[in-house]
Amino acid sequence: MIDESQQVVRFKLDLLNAAMPADSAVVFGDMWVVEGGYAAKCAELGCQRVLLVDTFETAGWLEARAADPRLDFYKGDFSNPFFMHSIRERFAISVCFDVLLHQAPLLSTIHGVLDKTRDTAVIAQPMLKERAQLNSLVYLPGQPDGSGMSPFAPPSPQTGGFDVKGVNTAHWIWAMTPSLVRSVLSGEGFEIIHEGTPYDLPNPDWCMWGCVARRGAGNPGHWSRSMPSPGVIPPNW
Repeated sequence: MIDESQQVVRFKLDLLNAAMPADSAVVFGDMWVVEGGYAAKCAELGCQRVLLVDTFETAGWLEARAADPRLDFYKGDFSNPFFMHSIRERFAISVCFDVLLHQAPLLSTIHGVLDKTRDTAVIAQPMLKERAQLNSLVYLPGQPDGSGMSPFAPPSPQTGGFDVKGVNTAHWIWAMTPSLVRSVLSGEGFEIIHEGTPYDLPNPDWCMWGCVARRGAGNPGHWSRSMPSPGVIPPNW
């Protein structure tokens, strides 16, 4: 579960509190390290239905879910548009903590998450600090030695793919800037109402960043409405 003595945890809890009150929540990728801790916190903050979506589950989460009827779990890959389409509900808030930088189909994954969001999206993760060019997105795998793009200095040797208690930076795909996330949210019809950068990572080019964004009027010109990408379900499918 979560350790509220950690600065990163307190930051994420502040974001959740800024998004409340809410009657329901969907939390994406909340199993690694925290074992559904933020899903449980959403229930503690007043959500009467909390769905956690991830590709695996742990014994600790199974115990927490059995003890609280408000907690539910769907096992699947939320970057898969067909799996996401099978989730017919929409939730007051959606929560994405430290998961977007792992998603190969980044834009369609964010679109799928926000499509399940009725009111408010909460996002937090390590981010690349703003570059000279706004909306920067850097592909991390294959970066040459000495590129300086690793979020840790020196680069982390961690490769524990099955260690659910440890952060595995070998799975990080994207270095994205806050301006990129702001633009994507705006294009999806969301407006950021709260954001923060509480601290830097060991590599000073990286920081922790998070935001709370409210749904607005929407964007009738969104790419999913006009020219759906292959593998992304068009509207009214």
